[in-house]
Amino acid sequence: MDPIDDPQLSRLLREWQVPNAPPSLDARVFGSRPKWWSFLLTGSVRVPVPVMTAMALILVALTVALIRPRPAAPAPAPTQVNLADFRPVQDLNVRVIRGYNDSK
Repeated sequence: MDPIDDPQLSRLLREWQVPNAPPSLDARVFGSRPKWWSFLLTGSVRVPVPVMTAMALILVALTVALIRPRPAAPAPAPTQVNLADFRPVQDLNVRVIRGYNDSK
């Protein structure tokens, strides 16, 4: 009789049930589960160098834009307009500038 085709062994293996693993085994194998917020303190994310370089340049540009002093706001427009001193232009020179794509 071939040991691979043993009907008694096949029947015995079908009836056999594996006992459950003790709960302490899970803790030893998987370790204690870290808190969800611990990643914020100790975690890391792998980022390709070109992406990190672009992010650093954008951060520097934004920092410079925020630190640079802004020009003073223009004076408010007068609410009342006086046309008493209005004079038309004496020498009118008109200059026509064609667009970049115009060929004529």
